[in-house]
Amino acid sequence: MRHFALLVLLFCSCSHGTENLYERSFYSMGSTVELKFYSPNEELFHRVVNACVERTKEIDRLFSNYRDDSVLAEVNRNAGVRPVPVPGEFLSLVRTSIRYSELTEGAFDITIGSPFELWRAETKAGRLPARSRISDALGCTGFRKIKIDEVKSQVFLDGDCVRLDFGAIGKGYAVDEMVKIARESGITRGLVNFGGNIYAMNPPAGKKSWDVGVRKPGSGSEIISRLDLANKGVATSGDYERYFEHGGKRYSHIIDPRTGWPAEDMTSVVAVSKNATEADVFSTAVSVLGPRGAKMFARKDKSLGFLVVGKNGKRRSCFGSYTCP
Repeated sequence: MRHFALLVLLFCSCSHGTENLYERSFYSMGSTVELKFYSPNEELFHRVVNACVERTKEIDRLFSNYRDDSVLAEVNRNAGVRPVPVPGEFLSLVRTSIRYSELTEGAFDITIGSPFELWRAETKAGRLPARSRISDALGCTGFRKIKIDEVKSQVFLDGDCVRLDFGAIGKGYAVDEMVKIARESGITRGLVNFGGNIYAMNPPAGKKSWDVGVRKPGSGSEIISRLDLANKGVATSGDYERYFEHGGKRYSHIIDPRTGWPAEDMTSVVAVSKNATEADVFSTAVSVLGPRGAKMFARKDKSLGFLVVGKNGKRRSCFGSYTCP
């Protein structure tokens, strides 16, 4: 996942009736997970946290592109060679990703692996990728190159250079899975923050929502907007904490799957949706498409909301359910 913790969360740290607020954090999948749950007792809270820790390990074993033994690694290794049998959960998220690629007109695409790796390797070596190499990498993308066999539960990548990367959906998906664990355990009030991918459950008793402040891109603590969240997911994408750099110029880490070039013009995008998975996806898609995409998505789905901050933070626009201050 390539989104970052750009949201400042403001909590009520008190108890309500028989529920107390418990907090714990742990490291997983390259980011910190922060869990804040209201629970009737500490034992239940720690049991839920431990289950969340194990669940993120399971997700990492499926979707990590930094592990040679992940299911994703096996699928990528066999690109253009043979179909790979995969667990139902892996197949399901691939299917979901394809659906979001269709909804976003290809602005979100998990076949972005080859262009991303090219940009990372070349800029690390102190140069920009040659246009010919970008063109070659672009030929390795396209969600229609993913072939699914539902009966055999297999995934085949149609091209030996096609590489899947779940960076723009994986952590959002993990957040929703942790929320599911909490709810099934009887916890209904709380908040999960996984590297800036957030889901706000029911708010503290007596409150209508969780109060979330959005930091100005690149600033230490300056708040530019506030959100009242309850039973919603939110994600932030930006080019100011993780990026490629060459010749003093910063290039966004978010690659446009349609061109093979880093997304331009957007400094930050905050997406609000009914779940964290979807917020994760749409924050990336709008980073690629810009305000036009935010307006289009919000018009089609009233549950979506966006804050779009233009280059250098000079232009700010809100769409859908997101109300600008």
